[in-house]
Amino acid sequence: MRVVVIGRTYALEINRAKWTYLPDEVRLFLVTPDKIRHTLKVYPAELSTRWPHFLLKAWGTNRLSGFAFHPLKLWSLLRSLRPDLIQVDEEPSSLALLEVMLLKRGLKCPVLFFSWENLPIRYRWPFSAIRRFNLHRADGAIAGTQEAGQRLREAGFSGPMAVIPQLGVDPERFAPRRNDSLRRQLGLRTFTIGYLGRLVPEKGLWVLLDALSSLQGDWQCLLVGEGPLREKGLQQAQRRSIRERVFWIPTVPHTAVPEYLNTIDVVVLPSLTTERWKEQFGHILIEAMACGVPVIGSDSGAIPEVIGDAGLIVPEGNPLALAQAIDFLRSSELQRATLGRKGRERVLALYTNERICRQTLGFWQEVLDARTSFCR
Repeated sequence: MRVVVIGRTYALEINRAKWTYLPDEVRLFLVTPDKIRHTLKVYPAELSTRWPHFLLKAWGTNRLSGFAFHPLKLWSLLRSLRPDLIQVDEEPSSLALLEVMLLKRGLKCPVLFFSWENLPIRYRWPFSAIRRFNLHRADGAIAGTQEAGQRLREAGFSGPMAVIPQLGVDPERFAPRRNDSLRRQLGLRTFTIGYLGRLVPEKGLWVLLDALSSLQGDWQCLLVGEGPLREKGLQQAQRRSIRERVFWIPTVPHTAVPEYLNTIDVVVLPSLTTERWKEQFGHILIEAMACGVPVIGSDSGAIPEVIGDAGLIVPEGNPLALAQAIDFLRSSELQRATLGRKGRERVLALYTNERICRQTLGFWQEVLDARTSFCR
């Protein structure tokens, strides 16, 4: 089986971990932009040494729909690779997906796409027309969550579909290993509430600070990440007289994330739904759960689906409920241990790289088998 996987996600080596579990009979080819423009910085693509990896010039790498490759170079490459199947890890409104769909008849192979879309978004022309065209032409879809799958069906997609998270975790790297040495280095001495992620309004930073300001007793908070709210957040902590309890460090390399998670007693993700966004997954949740760290999340988007019964869910935008959940876990070491164990078990059952790879491979085979049957 020759499979081409196309998308921005796989420009970074850490996001390719799931593909290491593909069997030898699957030959994988990666096609990504040569660089990714993000809100905070530009990331050059990290060339794979494990699989054939083609870096193409691309435009709009920081945009949901406007992202596209140099079309002639993409088409020439795909013709030369002669794939049995193509998976484009981009939304159905993507220009990059359209580029592949326009070549589909000549390639004579099925094309799949991936979607996180969990809101009923009204696209303007031409992206509304591009979305309809891609949904009509696609041979299969992978939705990151149940709600994303539901949105695809509502939009009219009737083909084969699987619900599979895009990225998993390595349970050997993300494992319970309490790091008291790093705790001392960071100045953490007592019950520690952690947040790791972008410091942006939709992630609920103000809700977290409001909740912390109402907490009694001894606690500290570790914020790991960057974003436009960093300075304002620290100023808010100062105004709430909790600045000396809030520790902030910039974004750390992903390889260091397990070490920081193992300094924390509870991880909080208080995301807020907006008109254009709600939490699509919350990958930090499964990383924390894999480390045996109990998690508290708001009920925004996919968070309840991801956590299941292995953590606490609070109403989004409710600092009092969040404070009560934090206080409940702070007061009960037994509850923390119980949720930590259940979280790890849930990750091992649902969210490892190996499981996600095997699910994806099974779906590829399902699409290919259906196509073979149809051609007969």
